Amino acid sequence: MGGRPRVVLHIGLHKTGTRYLQREVFRPLDPTRYSVNPEPLWPAIRDAVRRPGDGVAAGKARAAVHRWRQSADSRTLVISEPHISGDMYGNHHDFADNLALMGELFPEARIIYFVRNQADWLQSAYRQQLVKGAGIPLHVFLNHYEGRFCARPGRWVRGGRTVEALNQRFLAVYRGYADVFGPERVALFRQEDLKRRPGDVKSQLAAVLGLDALPHPQRERLQNRSYSALAIRLFHPGTNRTLPPPTATDAATPRRRLRRAFRPLFRLRRLLIQHVFDRLLYLDWDLLAHDRMRERLDAHYADENRELARIAADVLRRPHPGRADGHLEGDADGWELAVDDMRNVR
Repeated sequence: MGGRPRVVLHIGLHKTGTRYLQREVFRPLDPTRYSVNPEPLWPAIRDAVRRPGDGVAAGKARAAVHRWRQSADSRTLVISEPHISGDMYGNHHDFADNLALMGELFPEARIIYFVRNQADWLQSAYRQQLVKGAGIPLHVFLNHYEGRFCARPGRWVRGGRTVEALNQRFLAVYRGYADVFGPERVALFRQEDLKRRPGDVKSQLAAVLGLDALPHPQRERLQNRSYSALAIRLFHPGTNRTLPPPTATDAATPRRRLRRAFRPLFRLRRLLIQHVFDRLLYLDWDLLAHDRMRERLDAHYADENRELARIAADVLRRPHPGRADGHLEGDADGWELAVDDMRNVR
């Protein structure tokens, strides 16, 4: 994977350190050689992948890409947009629609794709739901009732967004992009490797971008932690309940007018948790330990995780000038500082 590419697509997943990658990897790139999420191209792509199947949005994206290709801009285009991999609260069911569009618009692209352990990802998605959604219990978010995971009756249950915990498509997304773009142009990374092998991940990210090494990352520590478990228990008391399976009435979409009315109070609570309580006392624990939910998730995804780990390990073994004896040469302190914070992005 030598030479500087024409297009690089970072497709997600959500909740795998996207903000970190945008700030610490893509933003410091030389602006004379790289164009990162440029206007008006990036907003057109973002709108299209957030509304898959919308012909008008796709048409605007095609027009924006056409104008970019007709321009004199010879820099590498870098698009970082986690919605490309699909709707995180829709089990990424729409990834295939976005894949088809990306294959049409950018057939020459190299792909950066981050995944993580499904149980950890689901817990992180739940904590994100609490930021703007209703304070539903974790078992409701995951549709876990009476000791088993169930198909969700609707996108919304008891006022909050939900997912089907046993129907995540992390490996399917990779295989789809490998089929369209070729496995040699799809770099799959696991968030767990950012801690265990940061130098090797950094080396391969540089390779995808056509660099010998990434620009030295900024030394600032990213404060992007989700709510602590203690904050959830205290400020979202409704999450401490154990509820029966939902009825059809429970699965109704909440009224927008009611949600808008409570929005200022939700925002005040969010600011109080993030900027006051969790900064003074961040006490966390595994919410999935309740009722053996993590045990069931890990067992369900065991084979898929072994395959994802194998693919990611193959990516990290790819030859690259920045590697010697299989590991990155040089200082990775700044990278590791930021990675330490990413452990808290649950």
